[in-house]
Amino acid sequence: MQGHRVHSASRRFFKRLGFSSAMAVFFGCVLGLLVYLRAPQHGAVRGESSGWGPSGLVEGARDWLEGLERRTYDWRVLELGARSERPDEAVVVAIDDETLAEARQDDRPGVATQPWPRQLVGAMAHRLVEEGALLVLLDLPFPELSPNACVNPKLSPGAISSDDSAFRELLERESGKALLSFSWESQGSRVMPPTSRLWPYRVKVGTFPSSSEAHARAQSVLAVQRPAYVMPAGSQVEVWGAATDEADARELGSRLGVPGAAIEERRASDDTFRMGPTDLFVALAEVHVEGLDPARLVEVRQLQHPVAPLLGGGAGYGAATLSADPDGVVRGIPHLVAYTARDGRHVLPSLPLAAAMRLANTRVLRYAAGRLHVGDVYSVPMDASGFSLMRWDAPTAGRGSRGSLSRSIRAWNVLLNVFDVADERPARFDNDLEGRTVVLTRTAGESGHLRHTPIGVETPGGAILGQALANILRSEGISRAPEDYDLGLTVGLAFLGAFLALSLSFLLRSVRGVLLYLSGLGLAGAGYTAAAFYFFIEQRLWVAMAGPLLAMVGAFAVTTVYAFRNEQQIRDFVQMALGRYVSPEVARLVTRDLSLMRPERRRMSVYVCDIEGFARLSEGMKPEQLVSLFNEYLLEMAAVVRSTAGQVDKYIGDSVMAFWGAPVRTERHAHLACEAALKMRAVLADKQDAWEKKYGCRLSFRAGVDTGEVVVGDMGSELKSNYTVLGDAVGLAARLESLNKVYGTYVLVGDGTVLLAGDNYVFREVDRVRMKGRAEPLRVHELMGRKGELSTQQQEQLALHAQALTAYHQRHFAEAHALFERSAITFKDPVSSVYMARCARYIVTAPPSDWDGVHGEDDVPSTPAAA
Repeated sequence: MQGHRVHSASRRFFKRLGFSSAMAVFFGCVLGLLVYLRAPQHGAVRGESSGWGPSGLVEGARDWLEGLERRTYDWRVLELGARSERPDEAVVVAIDDETLAEARQDDRPGVATQPWPRQLVGAMAHRLVEEGALLVLLDLPFPELSPNACVNPKLSPGAISSDDSAFRELLERESGKALLSFSWESQGSRVMPPTSRLWPYRVKVGTFPSSSEAHARAQSVLAVQRPAYVMPAGSQVEVWGAATDEADARELGSRLGVPGAAIEERRASDDTFRMGPTDLFVALAEVHVEGLDPARLVEVRQLQHPVAPLLGGGAGYGAATLSADPDGVVRGIPHLVAYTARDGRHVLPSLPLAAAMRLANTRVLRYAAGRLHVGDVYSVPMDASGFSLMRWDAPTAGRGSRGSLSRSIRAWNVLLNVFDVADERPARFDNDLEGRTVVLTRTAGESGHLRHTPIGVETPGGAILGQALANILRSEGISRAPEDYDLGLTVGLAFLGAFLALSLSFLLRSVRGVLLYLSGLGLAGAGYTAAAFYFFIEQRLWVAMAGPLLAMVGAFAVTTVYAFRNEQQIRDFVQMALGRYVSPEVARLVTRDLSLMRPERRRMSVYVCDIEGFARLSEGMKPEQLVSLFNEYLLEMAAVVRSTAGQVDKYIGDSVMAFWGAPVRTERHAHLACEAALKMRAVLADKQDAWEKKYGCRLSFRAGVDTGEVVVGDMGSELKSNYTVLGDAVGLAARLESLNKVYGTYVLVGDGTVLLAGDNYVFREVDRVRMKGRAEPLRVHELMGRKGELSTQQQEQLALHAQALTAYHQRHFAEAHALFERSAITFKDPVSSVYMARCARYIVTAPPSDWDGVHGEDDVPSTPAAA
């Protein structure tokens, strides 16, 4: 191989080894870094920055990779849900569309209005506890004072006119059994309390030994829409209420049950101890967590908490906010968030976490080794930002309000029980709530109550809270592998991909080898996927899949390209050696797959054409002109064959033989052969004027196409070989080419070609011929053109020809003669002229009674057999 350096196999191996190692380091480090810098799972803003972070293109690539990773996570979640049982620890009581429809038709006071009076909601919570519920989680907002008044004195003891007071009284009857929800936002500006300059006086409303008692008294001040001041006084705590003047201060003291209380002017230093509704709420709701840095929690900017009259009274508080990932899917819940007030940062719990603390009868939370411990009873996986991935105990949310939980109950059933008991009748529904926690939620009206989760695009928010509570009560959840762990896996798989490409590159020399080569990569990827799936299902551990697999595929692909190019010198040598006897296309295929040289039977399409009147043409031209014209003609014909993925077999004088379907297999070989015939006619039409001007003649050709089973492969002797075909289809194609002279046609095809290509091309039956040596007659067809491209005249010609041919085969020769004559005159159709002569003969001498319309072999011209 002149002009090329051929390195030894060992040297080529070490070159590939060095390159593959470099690619493994590149893909492992790049994708590993993106995996390591993964975005927060819930997309919220962290409390503090690590000092550096990705930006621009790196951030976009990281987010794209994390999006792919979330898809693999969702697949694993669904598979885990299919292996789980729906939990029954939590039950959803849903204010759904059916409940509201029933309520609109009810005549009891307040039932038909929305929202319901809070007295009804409180009565429902009280009833749920009486039916055995351990806790009632009210996933309903109460951020403003109720616009309603009490609607049913039977539901609340005593003469209570305020809806909020009635609601709080009902909650106090079940102290410790009810939890109110609040919501938060991590974006936007912080809402500041009203200015203190409106309250120049303060009145003392009590002195208490502890902050908890002081907070209860401060709530009574806040309930009448006044700021409160909680001020230390030695070992005790004083509570003061704000007033506009001294008369207002005396009135406030009397209203709160302390007539004659001390009144003082407000000092500027008093604002340090001022307590608004939000301050009181934070003091009541906050929790303390050992082992967790509050600075790493999600920093919330705004709180939407229950209105001041509802604060206290033994109720618990928890956030019902569900944070979605950047793709809008809720995959977990932030159990802890941080809120910064004047006196520092406070940690607030989620509603499921607050419920678990009540059920465990503890206020102690401890974070250690990636798990949040609720006392010594429960624990749940949680990251340092307070976010916990949820385990979904069902593969789909299904219909209704239960989500992934075992049960849900219509709120209307509970409300009817409330009315039955109030009217001293037995409750009509047995809701089976003994020992279970209830989530009272709304699923009707607003789409915001339905969230997109891995198990469904419309999962009720209350059901999500119930599933999160079930996770805590079962001490289950999903843990995500640490960033450095995923980084190590990504680098490791990058080296695995490079190793596979390096060690299996010898398989690229054949089609079967390429399949095995790619199968190696597929098996490695499937193995890692199975391992990641196992850890997720059995260990509840989410390890990265997208980044490591992409690193493996990237290193594998680049190493493969390099190895392929590194062997280009060897392939060039093979092509040069084989190219002396076979076409370069075949040589390239043989280089990759030597089995192509072995003969095999295959269904293919064969094409034979020659120049019409070539012998006459060659006699009147100079040899140089003849060869030049012939070379240009063959060049154009070969280009058309190659453009349609065909193989030029050989040139025999002025004849060209080509085939489709080998070496590259295709099921459209008949289509391609027909397309080549049409393109050849178009090319000749374009070249006629130039050839006539240059050589003084015009060319036309006749062609035959047939489809059938042939033997294809490399055939010949040691001195000369050729990749060619043998079989009946070759001879029939040659015979069809010869039959064009009988009918005056240009392209005739056999039945097999029409059967495969009839969906895209238009053919007309020309004749039925019984060939020599064949028992069955052959239907001969003419290729007319592509479907949808025939002119109106051609369509009329086809219709008339079909009508005439039908009459001919029905022995209506006079009618057929007239129709063929009309076609011959109108369309200058030579085939019709042939049939006119036959019909004239049959009109005079009718064919025998067993005549089948097949033209006898004696009328078929003899042609040389095609090899």
